[in-house]
Amino acid sequence: MYNSLGDFMKKMFNHSLKLFFSLIFSCVASFIIAISFAVILSSASIWVFYALTQLFNLMILVTVIWQRVYDLGFRDSNMVRTGHMAEDLYKGFKIGAIAQIPWFLFLIASVIFNLRFSIYRIFNSAYYWLVTAIAGTFKGKELATITMGNIGVFKIILFAFVLLIVPAISGGVYILGYKGIDIFSKFVYKKSKGK
Repeated sequence: MYNSLGDFMKKMFNHSLKLFFSLIFSCVASFIIAISFAVILSSASIWVFYALTQLFNLMILVTVIWQRVYDLGFRDSNMVRTGHMAEDLYKGFKIGAIAQIPWFLFLIASVIFNLRFSIYRIFNSAYYWLVTAIAGTFKGKELATITMGNIGVFKIILFAFVLLIVPAISGGVYILGYKGIDIFSKFVYKKSKGK
């Protein structure tokens, strides 16, 4: 059990910091995938490129979050059962929200300092296709000239909503871990029909 509110906040911050660094890894891997697909699919449709890129990037994002948060939820359920900790099913959402604070701050800073959209998209490469779709254009020359200051308030709000994907995934994965539901093993280890 936590001795004080400060101890609780310190633990929450540590879990969020670990998730934050995992999310940085996810963005780097997503950027590498986007560049690789751009080279491989240079003659393919732009829609195929964006769809494949976003699919792989979301798989990386879920995997990175799953590794950190599922085990935490499973451990916390044992701590609650033994009376060492109070139940908090929203802990995963909180950890995901705290881990996203730097991305929210970057969104605000990129609007205030009028950064190019292409820079914002690189730093949010886990949502490569989503932020490009929200920007409203898929043409390279237009994407290179768009700045965050002139992109529009509605689109900026949508960018903020996209950043809520991590807390949603983190919260859901934490609950799955807390309840001991391992959906990955259900896909990998299927029961045979005869048994």
